[in-house]
This record gives sequence, C-alpha cells and structure tokens, in this order.
Amino acid sequence: MSNTMSDAFSSHADTELADINPNGALDLAIQKAQHFTDAARSDGTQRVYTEAFAKWTEWAHLHHVTANAPPPEAIAAYLAALAREGKSLSSINVALSAIQRTCRAHGCILDRKNPTIADTLRGIARRAAKAVDRAEALDLPTLKRLVTAIDGNDLRSLRDKALILLGFFGALRRSEIVSLELDGRSTFTITDRGVLLKLSATKASLKTEDVAIPRRNDELCPVAALESYLAISGITSGPVFRAVSKSGQILDRGLDATSVRHILAQRLLSAGVEPSKFSPHSLRAGFITAAERAKVPEHLIQRTSRHKSVDVLRSYIRVADAFEENAAKFI
Repeated sequence: MSNTMSDAFSSHADTELADINPNGALDLAIQKAQHFTDAARSDGTQRVYTEAFAKWTEWAHLHHVTANAPPPEAIAAYLAALAREGKSLSSINVALSAIQRTCRAHGCILDRKNPTIADTLRGIARRAAKAVDRAEALDLPTLKRLVTAIDGNDLRSLRDKALILLGFFGALRRSEIVSLELDGRSTFTITDRGVLLKLSATKASLKTEDVAIPRRNDELCPVAALESYLAISGITSGPVFRAVSKSGQILDRGLDATSVRHILAQRLLSAGVEPSKFSPHSLRAGFITAAERAKVPEHLIQRTSRHKSVDVLRSYIRVADAFEENAAKFI
C-alpha cells in the first residue's frame, strides 16, 4: 500500500473513531503521544516500571482495588506493605512512580502530595533512615596495581584494561561504558590528543554529552589501552565492549551493566585487593576524588563528570583519612 493510500485509510479510520466515541479524537491523540512518552525513558527503566506495576496490580486485585484508578488510602496501604517486606525507600518510590505513570495514562491523576500518601512516605523514610554505605573510590595507587596485574595480551585482558581505564578517566557510569559503539548513538573518535566520547541519551541527560579523555604518558593511558583492544579484536561495528568466549574469541553480544561489576571484581581479586568494598561506581568516584586531591578546579572536574550540581559532585569525593584531611589541623 502506498503512503498516500495508507494516510487516507488512517485518516478515514480516525474520523470513524471520533464519530463513534465523542472522546475518540483525544484518545487517539494520547495514544499517538505515548510513543514519545515512552522514548523519554530507557528500555531498562520501562522494564522496571512494567514489573513494578504488575506487582501493584496483583496486590490491588487481592484487595479488591481498581489498579488504574486507586484511592490514595489504597496506595498508602500498598507502600506500607512494601516497607514491611523490607523494600528500600528507592524501590518504594519507583513503585509509586510506576503506579502514578500508568494511572495517568488511563486518565486518573494520582497526586503524590496527597496527605495520606505523603505522610506514609515520610513515615517510611524516617523508619528507614540510616547511614549510606557507599562503595569506596578506586584511588590511583589501587588502579595502577590493578592494571599492572592485567599483564596479558589476550583479548579478554586487553578488553578489561581498556574498560577499566576508560571508565575511570572518563568518570563514566557503567551503563555509559557498555553503551559505547563504533557506529551507534553513543560513539567515540580517537585523535592524536586523546579520545572524544559522545554519550547519547544517558541516564542523567537526554542530550548528547561530550567527554574528552586526553592521552597519558604512562601505563594508565586509557586511549592506548582502547587502541590496543580494538586492534586485536577486529571489531568494525556494533558494541565496543563484548563478551569473550572461553576459547578467547570475541562474540557479537555486548556486555551488560552487570558484566562491569563482575570484571572489576575479578580484576581486583587477581591484584590481591578485596573487591567487596568496591563497585563499578568506584571508577567514577575514584576519578572525582583523585582530581579533587590533585587540586583540579571544580569546574574542570564537573566538565568531565557532567554533574549539573556542585553539591552532588562533592558527594562523590571520598575521604580516606578523616583525621588527616581535617580542617581542624589548619587552625
């Protein structure tokens, strides 16, 4: 069918829908807009929301509540039930967002500020309040120890070395590391001066963000590591960081975010470092902490880390010795 015929058929169908249902035109417009609404969130976020709403639907059915148009008291009761199950405050907020979003799509506006819902959330937050146990920053000596332990020239070693160094000096999130492609949305360009990453639709931003990583004159050079990995892998398109078979062959399947955690843990263990206190976020926090200790101006750190808020940027800086790095020593 030609585009002209298809458009004519669609227009005719739209007219019929509007004639049958007085609100048909609006329903159709909302349905068409949903495509762009969905695009505002990553596939991973969509999946989390879908799973969260499915659990809410099951609970609502058992308690004889209309899932798509629930009263605030039912929402509050469900959030309290999640808290009693030991769910974290962030998970409970995700569940509420999933319910709110789906209800809105069905024409029901769910107000998070409703006193019943808001008070329940505040009560849960007070009960759940505790010190945040954050992963340690991967400092430069530990990074050097880790990289030195990766002494092989096999494909897996070169991949892991490039992944870790790029993640550290680019202050990258693990999702940004695995999203890099040679010809995709998040890509890069290697030059004599370094590598320029173009990160598209990241977790923290819907716009493309540029991250410049300069070359170094030591064994920690992320650009040299990336070049060595690409040269031996033979990859010309698709994901940069991919799975490697037991026989040492590169596979078509790209790594996922969980793979970054596994690779970092294995390499830390091989270097004789206890991996339990580190996570993939240790790479990002490590770069920011190392830069701060080197007296790098905050605006330059922020340019690489892409934090919109200086306060959030500062929260990434880990203090290794609270007595040594103490303002009272200077008084």
